[in-house]
Amino acid sequence: MRVEILGGGSEIGRLAVHVSVNGANVLLDYGINFDENDIPQLPLHIEPKRVDILTLSHAHLDHIGAAPLLYISSNIKVYTTKVTRDLVKPMFEDFLNISGYHLPFEYYEVNKLVQNVETVRYGDIIDEGNIRLEFASAGHIPGSMMTIIHGKRKSLIFTGDVNTIDTNLVKGASFNGVKAEYLILEATYADATHPPRDQVEKRFIEAVKEVLENNGIVLIPAFALSRSQEILCVLKKYGIEPVFYDGMVREINKILLSNLDFLNEKTLFEDAIVAYNEVRGWYIRKHILDSPCVIVASAGMLKGGPALYYLKRIYENEKNAIFLVSFQAPNTPGYNILATGSWGEGGVRVKARVEWFDFSSHAGKRELMEIVKSIENLEKVIIVHSEYEPASKLAQNIMEELGIEVIVARNGMRVELED
Repeated sequence: MRVEILGGGSEIGRLAVHVSVNGANVLLDYGINFDENDIPQLPLHIEPKRVDILTLSHAHLDHIGAAPLLYISSNIKVYTTKVTRDLVKPMFEDFLNISGYHLPFEYYEVNKLVQNVETVRYGDIIDEGNIRLEFASAGHIPGSMMTIIHGKRKSLIFTGDVNTIDTNLVKGASFNGVKAEYLILEATYADATHPPRDQVEKRFIEAVKEVLENNGIVLIPAFALSRSQEILCVLKKYGIEPVFYDGMVREINKILLSNLDFLNEKTLFEDAIVAYNEVRGWYIRKHILDSPCVIVASAGMLKGGPALYYLKRIYENEKNAIFLVSFQAPNTPGYNILATGSWGEGGVRVKARVEWFDFSSHAGKRELMEIVKSIENLEKVIIVHSEYEPASKLAQNIMEELGIEVIVARNGMRVELED
């Protein structure tokens, strides 16, 4: 069994792992990153003829963004869940609209990718040649899945992005009774401990109420896929009104409504979509700012989309608020507002209230340790999707506390394992 790291080695995002076992070649994700100029950064190249099977853990671009490249000259079989398949097209439509000039593929290849998908459900087991593939929920976003590769004698788990904590949108992943010798573990938050989710929700709702009671407007920039829906559920659970949602979140909502089996609190999500107001045009977009309300809009880092439009119109009023609920990458407008209290080329001061709330859908350090402890027969861990320094600290903790060998992945690395 050979593991080759094509992306996600000592970096967050761009995850791509090639596994060769018993004559079969499985590519686990094939994502992208963005540089400081928002130019897509591809994973290391792999010839399509070296890939028999592609599995896609979920529909975020840092896990699927480079996958259409494989379909310029091939028809590789894809395994993923139904909801991920349904999300692929809108995610790539948006991606191509924004970054198409820099991409070596077009919508034709995206269509070929979708046409080659065979959907799986959690618990499915599929035999492919000399290997067996098993799929389980990763608890990250709706439809996210882990892939377990069973060799002749030993098994390997690829978590993709993973979360073991129940949220309103997704039930956390479970590792009870799971057996495997090898684990490829994403560790985005290798050095972070997330606060209890109920405490985050209550603090968030208290802050929202304070702004509304002071006749202010609350802007919540959020990722269109998953984070926006989670926030809508939280707002609905606590009876917050009025609420509007805008941007790509509208299309994602419709897809999730047709895939309710993948959601945790199905009724709560349905109630939120029915009760809250979809912004369908510029007339509504302009006039909702006339009175106190909550606006959930993409993009989550304020790099564009309707969230940026709203920001420009509310940032000067101290009664208003900008509540960030998504990861803020360095040098993005959201990051700069948090770090400096200003935004834009001239460093314009933001007078509105600014706060960040930890609604992460990734396992933190405590949960990552519990995952490793829970897996029976575990011999070796390969840490991916994490910066080198925090990944190294987590590796040290695992080795000292559990005596399990840990490798911090680097791009281009190859690891030989017994099958």
